[in-house]
Amino acid sequence: MSHLRAAAAALLSLGCVLSAAAPALAADPLPYGPKNTRPVRPGDVLAVDLRAGEVANGLTVRSKAFLSDGTLRMNAPRLTATVAVKCDAKPGTYPVLLGDDGSLFTKVRVEKADAAALQKCRTKLKNLPPTSKEEHWDKGAPWPQTEWDVRAVPAGGRITASDSMAADGAVALNSPAFTGKPVLRGGKNVLTATATIACDAKPGLYAVYRDDKNDPRPEARRTVWARYRVVSGTGDCATGKQPLAGDSAGTGAPTAAWAGGGAVALTSVAGAVVVLRRRARAR
Repeated sequence: MSHLRAAAAALLSLGCVLSAAAPALAADPLPYGPKNTRPVRPGDVLAVDLRAGEVANGLTVRSKAFLSDGTLRMNAPRLTATVAVKCDAKPGTYPVLLGDDGSLFTKVRVEKADAAALQKCRTKLKNLPPTSKEEHWDKGAPWPQTEWDVRAVPAGGRITASDSMAADGAVALNSPAFTGKPVLRGGKNVLTATATIACDAKPGLYAVYRDDKNDPRPEARRTVWARYRVVSGTGDCATGKQPLAGDSAGTGAPTAAWAGGGAVALTSVAGAVVVLRRRARAR
């Protein structure tokens, strides 16, 4: 089934933004449909912005004009991706495809560039920071929607994980910042475990691994199941109810929620950013 079945009821809005901060939409974006073409230059960074629900998280955005494929990631309430026009893209029109089935998303027309522009392009793309893989889902959604569904929790806080695939009592969760190894428990299709973040956990990104009694393979225990970010804050640490190693229950600490299943924040770059945004027509 085409990912763009609703294309007849949607528009693509593209605009240019000059900013060294995260790209924003142009004041007056121009509407483009899948049959229209957007002029671009070698080195342009394209920010793709779609409404969640129109397409699925994790779909690729690809074109022979791009340096590499982009991946749509949740940045609630939108799905976003960034791609760059490669320096050696020959002048001409290229289709931009969405998803594994290659649905036509839009088209780009690469303009001719002189030697100075191409040198500038090579320098720009060489210094282009990698696109973040982090996803930012709605805070009310269970966690983790995917292994890159990153939720924020302070040291001393609690985070609750959910899973619909594990057997009751068979899976323990392991992470460097946890004070213990909480076990997933619950009824049919709803298992949860709450972990407490150690008070001495340093701010940063942490991975969560599963220790499944029913899957003893070493590689299974080395596979990242979820991620979370420890942020500034004190949780129970400020109240004197400091969680100790091995204590994953906690009491009264801030809790972040996450669901077994399964934004990108847009890369900050200097220079022109072309924003491709799809929006529904007014009914």
